[in-house]
Amino acid sequence: MFRPSLSDSQPDSQQPLRRPSMPFASSHNRWSTVSSANSVLGFMADSKYAMPFASYNQRSRIALPETIDGELYEKIGANTAAEDDDYMHDPRAGNLKMGDTSVRGVANVSVLLLLLIALITLFAGYPLITHFTTHHAPWENVQTNGTGQIPSLPNLPSLIDADTPDYALTRTGLDGQEYELVFSDEFNKDGRSFYPGDDPFWEAVDLWYQSTQDLEWYDPGQITTRDGALVIVLDAADTDDHPGLPYVSGMLQSWNKFCFTTGYIEVSTIFPGHADVAGYWPGAWLMGNLGRPGYGATGDGLWPYTYDSCDWGTLPNQTYNNQPAVNAEGGQNSKYNNNLSWLPGQRLSACTCKGEDHPGPNVGVGRGAPEVDIFEAQINKDTYNSGRVTQSAQMAPFNYLYYPTANTSADMTVYTAETTKLNTYRGSALQQAVSALTDTNTTTYAYGGAVYTPFGIEYWSNQNNRDEGFITWVADAPVFKVDAAVFGADATVNISRRLIPEEPMSIVLNLAVSESFQLVDSAAFQFPAELKFDYVRVYQRKGLSNDYRSCDPPNYPTADYINRHPVPYSNAQLTTWAQANETKPKNSIVDQC
Repeated sequence: MFRPSLSDSQPDSQQPLRRPSMPFASSHNRWSTVSSANSVLGFMADSKYAMPFASYNQRSRIALPETIDGELYEKIGANTAAEDDDYMHDPRAGNLKMGDTSVRGVANVSVLLLLLIALITLFAGYPLITHFTTHHAPWENVQTNGTGQIPSLPNLPSLIDADTPDYALTRTGLDGQEYELVFSDEFNKDGRSFYPGDDPFWEAVDLWYQSTQDLEWYDPGQITTRDGALVIVLDAADTDDHPGLPYVSGMLQSWNKFCFTTGYIEVSTIFPGHADVAGYWPGAWLMGNLGRPGYGATGDGLWPYTYDSCDWGTLPNQTYNNQPAVNAEGGQNSKYNNNLSWLPGQRLSACTCKGEDHPGPNVGVGRGAPEVDIFEAQINKDTYNSGRVTQSAQMAPFNYLYYPTANTSADMTVYTAETTKLNTYRGSALQQAVSALTDTNTTTYAYGGAVYTPFGIEYWSNQNNRDEGFITWVADAPVFKVDAAVFGADATVNISRRLIPEEPMSIVLNLAVSESFQLVDSAAFQFPAELKFDYVRVYQRKGLSNDYRSCDPPNYPTADYINRHPVPYSNAQLTTWAQANETKPKNSIVDQC
C-alpha cells in the first residue's frame, strides 16, 4: 500500500511538512469526501492534508493509504493553524462526522431545493392548476393572445381561422362594448368534407327534417367548399333513393362541437336563385345544445323553452286541472282549437323532483333548447316580386294571444323603418315568436349580382342580472332590437319571465324547401341552386372565460346528459322522448316527489 512519507535526512521533529506524493494526479482534481470524484461536496486535491478517506483513486489509479499514523498527525496539527473545516479531515475516532452546519452548505442545499420545487411546479403543478381553474374543450385553449396574435399549432384545430384578416379580430359592439374574435371559419380551403368525423367544428347531417315536413333529404355530399366559400347545393333528387322527396340539399351544424353563450355572430351570404322566386328557404340560426336539430325526440319538451321558473308554464298545455280557463281560448287559432299551447310541457324544468333525470347543474334550474334565427330568407309575401328575411327569437311558454309582454319603442326598436317592419305573425300553439321582416337587396341573390351580404345577431344574457339582456339583429346594418322586458311575466296565463338564451348555442346553416314555410314555385327553380357563406365569425365581450364558448359550461352542462341518452341523440326517426324508451322526470306541481 502506498503511504505518504517524510525525508530520512532530518529528525521528525525538525522536518518541514511536505505534500504527500500523488503520482499522475492532476492538481485540479475534485475528490469527494463521500464517494465520487464528481460530487458537488468535494475538495481540491491540493489540500495541505493527504486524503485519508478513499482507498483507491479512480483517476490516478494509484493506491492511497487508508489510515495515517496518529503521532504523525499530532506533529502536522501542531505546526499548522486550524481551519474551520479541519474536523472533516481528522481521522481520529469521533471526528469523522458532520458537526457544525456551515452557512454555505445550507445555502447550497436551499438553492437545490428551490430549483427542485420550481421544476416540479413547472412540469406537474402548472398543468394541474390550469386544468382545475379553467373549463374548456380540448381545442379551446387555442385563442388569440393579449396582442391579438393567433398561434399556429400544426395538426391541431384552432377556433380562429388563420385566414381571418387582421381587421376582423376585434370589433366595437352595437352595445358599445369591446368584442374579440373567438371563432371563425373563412372556408378558404377548397374541397372540404363535412361527413361525420371529418371536421373538428362542423358536421353535415344525413336525414329528413320531419318537424317542418321538408321536401328535401339532407345529404352530407351536398356541402363542400369552393372558391373561398362554403357551398350548400340544392338539386333535384333521384326519388328512388328517398321516395316522396323531390330534392336533395344540405344542413351543416356545429352541434356538440362548437357552442357559445352570448356574443355576436356574423355570416356573409349569397342566397340562391332570383329574389322573386318563391320556395328556396335558406337559413342560418342558433339552437340550444340540449336539442339536436333534426333529431325530434331531443327537442320534445325542450324546444323552444327558455324558462327557469317553477309554475304552470312548465306544464302540458300550460294548464293544471283545466286552469287557467283563459288558456283554452288563449290562442285564437282554429287550427289548434283556439288553445294557447299544445306543447307537452317543459321536460327539464325548475320543478323537477330531486333525484330525477336532469342535466344539472341541479334539478332546480330550468333547461331548454331555445332558438334564435340569424335569418330565414323568403319571398316578399306582400308583393311577390322581391326577397326578404325574417329574423326572430322563439320562446316558450307563451303569452296570452302571443303578444309580447312589452312592446313599446323602448323595448322593441326598429332601426330601418323604410326596409324593416315587425312581423304580424306572433306564434301558434307550438311556438311564440318575436320577429321582424327586412327587405333584401337583389344583389344578395346568385342571379341578382351575387354580392355577399352580412347578417348577424348580437345578444347578451346575464344569469345574475337578467333585466340587462337584449338581442339585436343585423341585415347589412342593425335593423331590429328587443330587450329582456319583451319576454316578461304574464299574469293572465300564470307564467313568469322567459329568458334571453343562457344555454350554450350551436350554429346551423341549411338550405331547405317546405310548403309549411312559404309557397313553393318549383317550376321556377334552377338547379343546382347554391347557398354560399363567405365566412362565419363569432365575437364575445373581452374578458369572458372559455366557459362562454363551450358546449358544456358548468352553469349549463350538456355532455353527461347527452352521453346518458344515446338513442334519442343518434336516431333521427324518433320524434318523442317516449319513442326512445325514455321517461320524463317528475314535476313537483303534478307529481309526488
